[in-house]
Amino acid sequence: MKKLSCYWLILISMLLTSIVKAENLPFEIVKKITVPDTLSFIGTVEAVNSGTASAQTNGQVVQTLVDVGDLVNKDDVILKLRDTQQRANYDSAVAGVKAAQAKYDSSEKEYIRITNILKKGLVSQSAADNALSQRDSSKAALDAAQAGLKNAVEQLEYTKVKAPYSGIVLERHVEVGETVSPGLPLYTGMSLEFLRVLVDVPQKDIDKIRQNKSASIELPTGESITIFGDKLTFFGYANPKTSTFKIRVNLPTGLSGLYPGMYLHSSFIVGKKTAIVIAKKSLIHRGEVTAVYVQNDKGLSFRQIRVGRQVDEENIEILSGLTEGETVITSPTSAIIFLQSAIDKD
Repeated sequence: MKKLSCYWLILISMLLTSIVKAENLPFEIVKKITVPDTLSFIGTVEAVNSGTASAQTNGQVVQTLVDVGDLVNKDDVILKLRDTQQRANYDSAVAGVKAAQAKYDSSEKEYIRITNILKKGLVSQSAADNALSQRDSSKAALDAAQAGLKNAVEQLEYTKVKAPYSGIVLERHVEVGETVSPGLPLYTGMSLEFLRVLVDVPQKDIDKIRQNKSASIELPTGESITIFGDKLTFFGYANPKTSTFKIRVNLPTGLSGLYPGMYLHSSFIVGKKTAIVIAKKSLIHRGEVTAVYVQNDKGLSFRQIRVGRQVDEENIEILSGLTEGETVITSPTSAIIFLQSAIDKD
């Protein structure tokens, strides 16, 4: 149906070319300007952060909260270990800190009391030195107890394994009931927050791309983003089997609809060239046909064209179908209404 509609529009436009003039329609003059010369390749999206979360304490797995393919947020609890031993160690450490604190407080008061008496000459210096030694010793014991408590807290926290970053679970290595020890793999995953595109470039093109250090990535939404400078990493060696160099392009955060493994069109600037450009709003899309309305001395005509890359937010490159100096209608809708009104008059 779309093809029939397209052909109908083309036929009507051809019939009206010699009799219709549209001086009042919005238009632009086709121009030739200097634009960046680019090379395009297909790149693969990959995660910047990926790895395996391992156990950091001993224990038996009592609950696995996520599985392969699940999306997780940073610091979400993904696995729980039995914490009986760790909680007992924590309670013991808390009691040890309380006892050490009480001993330190007592020795501190005694040291202050002896010091005040020493000022009056009622005790010897050796008694004061002994009180100071007792205070310092109790302070060291308190510090050791507090360090033990800190370690006990960490070991207790390790019984609840948390996601190191937001991402997707790729593999689960343990089952409920298994006993784990520090270093044993638990989950493998990758982050979806920080992504990059990996592109293979032929060796004949790599030097020009290195010089310009600018990439344009076309997103699944059709939008293109430009990335340049130190956001591009050039591998210092070629693949001996394919004679290609890898370029890694770091993507900005916050892009939706992107996942590792996806393919994206990636363009790199290699110089400058002259090209014919027109406003994107001038284009008409009918199925597989891209066209514009062209105004000349004979009237208004519907012309199929071939477009290239998007030059900026408003303009697009024309590869064939138009020449510099021609007049293109910038409002296809107005052109169609104009043609329809001409048909109705006839």
